Amino acid sequence: MRKIALVSTIILFLFCTGCVPNRMSHIKDSESVLISVNKKVGSLTFLNLDDLHKVTDWNLNRDVSGAVLLQNGKDIAVYHPSDPTIDIYHLSTGDKISSWNVGVGITNMISLKNHRMIAVTNGKKNNITFFNRKGEVIKKIKIGRNPISMVEDTIHHKLFVSLFNERKVIGINLDNFKVVQTIEVPNTSVGLILTKDSTELLVGGHGNGETENEDVKVYSTITGKQQKSLHTPLMPISFFKNEDGLFTIAHGTNQLYKLDPHEINQTKFIEIGSNPYAAIGFKHTAYATSYDLNKLYQINTTTMKIEKEVAVGRGPFQLLLREGIRHD
Repeated sequence: MRKIALVSTIILFLFCTGCVPNRMSHIKDSESVLISVNKKVGSLTFLNLDDLHKVTDWNLNRDVSGAVLLQNGKDIAVYHPSDPTIDIYHLSTGDKISSWNVGVGITNMISLKNHRMIAVTNGKKNNITFFNRKGEVIKKIKIGRNPISMVEDTIHHKLFVSLFNERKVIGINLDNFKVVQTIEVPNTSVGLILTKDSTELLVGGHGNGETENEDVKVYSTITGKQQKSLHTPLMPISFFKNEDGLFTIAHGTNQLYKLDPHEINQTKFIEIGSNPYAAIGFKHTAYATSYDLNKLYQINTTTMKIEKEVAVGRGPFQLLLREGIRHD
């Protein structure tokens, strides 16, 4: 009888444990944090923005390749191409508050200022879906093979999307969801950023199996024509900006370039750890990661010097920055 009671107790304990909500350590609303999305282990590392002291790690028990901040930084959504769900957590409580079933194949997700929408690209279905903040579908459109990079033009109410397996970037009107522009670019282009006035679009890329890409291509958003190339060897794949200008990560040479739009050969750069994918800018500082070394680097972008290195989770693939939220 005692054995039966013991077994029943264990089963009840396991059952109740499984019923516990998916909760992580909470992040204070007032706290400014850097967030490293760690692809190898499906985790998020939170660092205090002031001193890069680790606040906490979230082990999400799922595959994660990307994340996006929602609700003015109060919530965070995580996703992966192999997982059909987008999970959303409330940072101040650590609770998982919602899951959106969107199907496998997610390649990217961004929060848009226009109409307060969220855009999700799918490389398996070759489409883009626009959601409202509740996860309800507003519009879904087919756009071409393997859409991946996105950047919003808030001035002209447009969204630019690169098609990795086609030689083009498309522009979608965010008022009527029509494709209104097509810009011819090299195949396997990835990484997009707009200049401050949205008159020029910068496009990066790996290159193909025969020829590696060594340049950032600059296109007019008015005519769609290429204006110039900025030589940034090798494989400039992502961009960011801060108060010192525009920057790119050269994935193939482990370098971070400060871009000078008036020069073809870019000479202002710094070498960081091997296999960098992610970087983000804030004021006169850049933060970049090494996917192989599991490190984050704090870089003074005025002097182009590394100021600090800290450990993050395994395989840092993306960086987010959440400034503290004031409750006035």
